[in-house]
Amino acid sequence: MKKNTWFFIVNAIAGIGKTGRLLSRFITILNDHKLDFEIEITKAPKHATELALDAIKTGYTRIAAVGGDGTVNEVVNGIMLSQKSDEVTLGIIPEGGGNDFARNFDIPQFVGKAVSTLEKRNTTKVDVCKIEDFYFINSLGIGFDARVAEYACKAKYLNGLPRYLFAVLKALVKLKPYKMKISLDNKNIESSFLMITIGNGRYCGGGFKLTPDSIADDGKFDICLIEAVTRRRVLQVLPKAIKGTHIKLPEVKIERSDSIEITADQELPVYFDGELPVLKNPKHFRIDLLPKKINLIC
Repeated sequence: MKKNTWFFIVNAIAGIGKTGRLLSRFITILNDHKLDFEIEITKAPKHATELALDAIKTGYTRIAAVGGDGTVNEVVNGIMLSQKSDEVTLGIIPEGGGNDFARNFDIPQFVGKAVSTLEKRNTTKVDVCKIEDFYFINSLGIGFDARVAEYACKAKYLNGLPRYLFAVLKALVKLKPYKMKISLDNKNIESSFLMITIGNGRYCGGGFKLTPDSIADDGKFDICLIEAVTRRRVLQVLPKAIKGTHIKLPEVKIERSDSIEITADQELPVYFDGELPVLKNPKHFRIDLLPKKINLIC
């Protein structure tokens, strides 16, 4: 029965192709664990969303993303678009570059241990966030953070934190402030910002803790607001974000909300979960938190 069969969606180019190179060993591990499974390999961007959606329509209820945060994001979008998220269980085999969302739940990056985690079937319901027609599960960045993500995506031969640090240096060359009007649950804010990070999880950028107290199942996202600063100050602020101690700095504020609406005079660069979406209106958008929508094995 498909209900008892794991449907693995594998991004073979995740982790600079690491996942593809390990595919044979991965299949051996699955057989050793005597799991009932099917595997599909993604062939193009957004293919994981199609595969997840089609699998759920066919009757699969156990879907696993094998790759990084981008792969997890695409699979989550497929689950949410199926409108059967309450019936589906999501597993993660973290084989990408950053694996930030998996870090929140200490999901092992060693394949054998990650498969053992699936077998235990300990689930928790986690929150999902939505912007326009897109869903994301870990974090969304606006401004400098998104520019860094653009450069990181182009750094094909680096992974994790080194790739992020390389991208930060490139983004500093064209540093600019972003004036925004922000509406939260209980307040309005208007200022010029270096960046805004909306965190459902604690980690982003391959290990940065921009929202260090965020919890993925508490019905709120944490919002890190960093005011516009000089290049020199950026280099002082961001290293502290690796440990989450940046929140004590005067340029940084943390807010909590279950929705945020943002308006700007210029188009805002946006990224989430390693993805760079094309928004219908990059000058005005709303982000909502949808509580306890995904059944995650962890």
